[in-house]
Parts: sequence; C-alpha cells; structure tokens
Amino acid sequence: MIVAVASRNPNKVRAVEEAYRLFGIPARVVVAAKPAALPPQPVGLDAVVKGAVERARAAVYAVEAADHGVGIEAGAVGVGGQYLDITVAAIADRSGRVTLGFGPAFQIPDLFLAEVLRGVELGALAERHFKRGAVGYREGIIGVLTRRRVTRLDLNRSAVAMALVPRLPYNKELYR
Repeated sequence: MIVAVASRNPNKVRAVEEAYRLFGIPARVVVAAKPAALPPQPVGLDAVVKGAVERARAAVYAVEAADHGVGIEAGAVGVGGQYLDITVAAIADRSGRVTLGFGPAFQIPDLFLAEVLRGVELGALAERHFKRGAVGYREGIIGVLTRRRVTRLDLNRSAVAMALVPRLPYNKELYR
C-alpha cells in the first residue's frame, strides 16, 4: 500500500509509518505537499478537522499511486473554559471516504494562549520562548513541557492509529 502524507515534517511521516505498522499494514509512506491555503494555527475544532481533511485529500491525489492520503493537523480547541492543543488525523482514499482520529490533547500554556487565539503558531511561540529552533520538527512543545516523556511523535501516532480503526479488516462490518 502506498500512503501519501501531506507534510515534510519527519514527526508526521514517522507517525504514519508507525501507526500502519502497529496494525500490521504494510505501507510505503511518501511525502506530498500540503495545501497552500491552510492557516498556520487553526483555532476551533472545525478548523482543525478541516485542515486534517484537506491535507489528506490533497495527499491522496498528489501522489498518483497513493491508496491513502493522510493529513495531520494540530490546533487550539476550547473545552470547559480551557484551551487544549489537539492533534487530528484524517485518512482519505480515492473513493472519497475519510476517517478521523484524535490524539491526546493538552492544555495550552496561559503565557501563549492570547497569541495562539490570534493565529500565531504554538510551535513558533515555543521556539521563541524556550530559545530552541525547530521544536515542531523535534519533540514538539509537548516534548518540551514534559521533558520528552511525551512527544509530538506520540500525539501524531495516536491520532493516525485512531483514524485507521474504521479501516481495519476486522472492523469492516462496523463501519460503512
């Protein structure tokens, strides 16, 4: 199976490889360009899901031989008076079917919240504050906050694995 990922971020590519491997699905993961019109920091659950779905659909059609396209998007979602950073994965195929999965979410630090809600990317804020380059391509802000006990790879892998659940052969009768 050929799986196209709409990102050049090594965390996302590796997460897709590991999620498919987790379920014993042989997959060759290839990189595809992400859609140009996506906001750098989606705010609201609908915006995060839309970004993941747009990435997945773009990826499956960008790579001619792709069976699946995967989009992974993280963004700020208001829940219970707090704002959480949540990772959403979407898997699209050529029939038009899209399946979704969510990764673990964590509370956005108060220090960054106002700027995040204005659309400033959380990763950029973390890089500036912690004086570390390419945080999003490494452990992610969650890795910095947890001292690498939980990383961005973990969040991405979980989201992709959950998006694969409806596609597993033994779940075929449960999902349409």
